[in-house]
Amino acid sequence: MADRSVLLLATNKSEYLKFAINCAESIKLHNPGLPIFIATNIKPDKQIDGVTFLAVNDDVAKLYIEAKLYLDTYLQTEETLFIDSDCLCYDNLEPIFEACQGMDVTVIGRLTPLEKYWGTGDKGADYARSEFSIDNAILFNGGFYYIKKTALTKLIFDRAREISVRYDEYEFHRIKNKWKNEEDLLSIGMIANKQLPVKDTGEFMSDLSTDQKPNKLNVLKGERVLRNPANKFTPARSGYPPSYSPILVHFGGSNIKSYPYVSQRLLLKLFLSGLPVSLASLIVFLAVHIPYKTYHWIRRSIGLR
Repeated sequence: MADRSVLLLATNKSEYLKFAINCAESIKLHNPGLPIFIATNIKPDKQIDGVTFLAVNDDVAKLYIEAKLYLDTYLQTEETLFIDSDCLCYDNLEPIFEACQGMDVTVIGRLTPLEKYWGTGDKGADYARSEFSIDNAILFNGGFYYIKKTALTKLIFDRAREISVRYDEYEFHRIKNKWKNEEDLLSIGMIANKQLPVKDTGEFMSDLSTDQKPNKLNVLKGERVLRNPANKFTPARSGYPPSYSPILVHFGGSNIKSYPYVSQRLLLKLFLSGLPVSLASLIVFLAVHIPYKTYHWIRRSIGLR
């Protein structure tokens, strides 16, 4: 059996640790025996079978999103999937591990020309080529990374951390005008070291941007079907089929208290309390799905979105 594991990160807020634990429980459900590590600076309420907690020091924790630049320092196995804590797992992760073979660090995304991503201004594509020795950029969501425990991986992360020191000088965008985003920096580190992305077709990881109200979503049964697009108000995602079933669903921070995630969290809670899958599913269907769907049916009937 390959030396593989999953790494989650949850720092600074207890709710982030709760999200990470939900994610871990969904991974355990569909990947029995796969080691799971949660890097955190929050003391967990209890130990969880199959989950090991790793200490994050304050210097890294205070970086918030930028803390992902230190993922390589928490690797415990030869191959690791880093998954954002606001994701849930709906199937076996083996196909993702296999799709990432041949790379030391990779993501789910696509290559894009430098001119399209960096533009042509003073610090545009030509500047990026000369400053970073790259020929393309990678468009991806930092909710997922495949990372091998190698010297090349350390080189890639070291380079990203070096660039981070001059983050504002390079005019990278800060999230909410506050936090550094690791994606551009790791993209440069990967491209400069000939690491290519896994093509994003919706089968491995996706968010709810094309379908915020999925008709089929049950983390206990592994059911998930997202539409592309769900309605006339939602733009279709290029490269995706009309419907798709990702192994990992990335709910995103803005959706974490919304209907889809709440229903899935309740399914996990009922199952872990000892209820059979069928009974837990029935309770959530009656208590969450029907009221929610009825509410939105009424809104559509009176002409509201």
